[in-house]
Amino acid sequence: MISMKFRFQYIYTAFILSFVILTVLAVMFYQRLMNAQRYSNEVEHTYEKLYILERVDGTLKDIIGSERGFILTRDSSMLEPLITRGSHIHTLIDSLRSLTLDNNKQQININNLKRIVSERLSQIRTNVNKAALKQRSNLDLRMLQSKVLMNDYNDVLRKIESEERSLLLFRNIQKDSSQQLTPKLLYAIFVFATIIFILSFLFINKEMRKRLTFQQALQKQVGELNRANAELEQLTHTHSHHLQEPLRKIQTFTTRLLTKHSSTLTDEMRVMLDKINTTAEHMHGLTADMAMYSNLITNKEALQDADLNYVLFKVAEHVDARLTMQHASLSVINSLPIIKGIPAQLVILFEQLIDNSLKFARRDVPPLITVRFEETVGKSISDKLFSVFGGTLYYKISVTDNGMGFSNEFAERIFGIFEKLESPQRESKGIGLAMVQRIMINHGGNVSASGSVGNGAVFYLYFPVHNR
Repeated sequence: MISMKFRFQYIYTAFILSFVILTVLAVMFYQRLMNAQRYSNEVEHTYEKLYILERVDGTLKDIIGSERGFILTRDSSMLEPLITRGSHIHTLIDSLRSLTLDNNKQQININNLKRIVSERLSQIRTNVNKAALKQRSNLDLRMLQSKVLMNDYNDVLRKIESEERSLLLFRNIQKDSSQQLTPKLLYAIFVFATIIFILSFLFINKEMRKRLTFQQALQKQVGELNRANAELEQLTHTHSHHLQEPLRKIQTFTTRLLTKHSSTLTDEMRVMLDKINTTAEHMHGLTADMAMYSNLITNKEALQDADLNYVLFKVAEHVDARLTMQHASLSVINSLPIIKGIPAQLVILFEQLIDNSLKFARRDVPPLITVRFEETVGKSISDKLFSVFGGTLYYKISVTDNGMGFSNEFAERIFGIFEKLESPQRESKGIGLAMVQRIMINHGGNVSASGSVGNGAVFYLYFPVHNR
């Protein structure tokens, strides 16, 4: 049992550990995929910015080319790039700015770029207008200003492009690294999962083989146990019934001897015959109780609604003569519940408890037997409940007496078969409380006892509460 428990703990630990490791690997793999996607998007994002930057530069150069062509030829068709693409260049620069919102350095560079481009376009329009009016004054100065402005433009353009190239290089490295690690991580997850699967299969297969062997051995033992129980039941039944006739004959012959030959019997012989008769009578009762106990074990009756008030009323009728003889009183403090039970067994249960209280009554103290009812929960009772058929709620029936009591060190032993505490007044057969416990087992409940020497005892009956 301990080995099996250890193996199950090992299985649970291995399963939890494997699940945690697989979960960690899966999370890492997911993060790698997300990072790879993010790096890929960032690389594409950088390429997009470089492409827009090239378009800005190409558009501006086309416009500058149209300016120079018009100044030289005064052909208005040369102004087509300036007319159609002059406003578009600002749209491209605004797009570039929106793509670099996360980079303050680039934002400054792009703002400078837009300012320089705006100034250069303004120069181009001025030069075109003057060329159209054939005004060549200050042309050299204006061309020099344009050259200086274009130098500034090229510096800013190189800064923007250099920054984006650096980012592109870094992001390509991140992307390549992530793409290289992702297959390795996926391979590690696959290998680990495969190992876990193989080990689990081998371990489960081993356990299944052990379980099958154990089940076959258990079935064999159950078959042998059933046969032994059947033989034991037959033997008990045979003994309990076949012993009745010899016992009756012993009692008959001892009675006839005492009756017919009473005048010739000495006092010693009469005492011996009385003891034989008493012993035979005790043996007769013991065999009857054994037969009753055997029937309780093999009883297969279904549980039904049983009113414990009615059961106790029937018991009181059965033991009324004994109660009267011993000047005893039986009182029920509150109304008893209706439980799921076997009425005939419940009658035996209370008869044995009352018989026990009367048998162990104190000398010269009238027996007082009290029955009380309350509800309680299973966890407040005991860890030794035989079964839990009605959830955790139980009917608690207390049977208290003012008899001789007992020491609590015997509180569990007294329910064993043939375990008995002898009374100075009467001898116990030691099977009554064993029947009480057997009946409680049949009802899915529990019984316990508590006593004090010279101050009486109390027996607690716990019946499970079924669905109301």
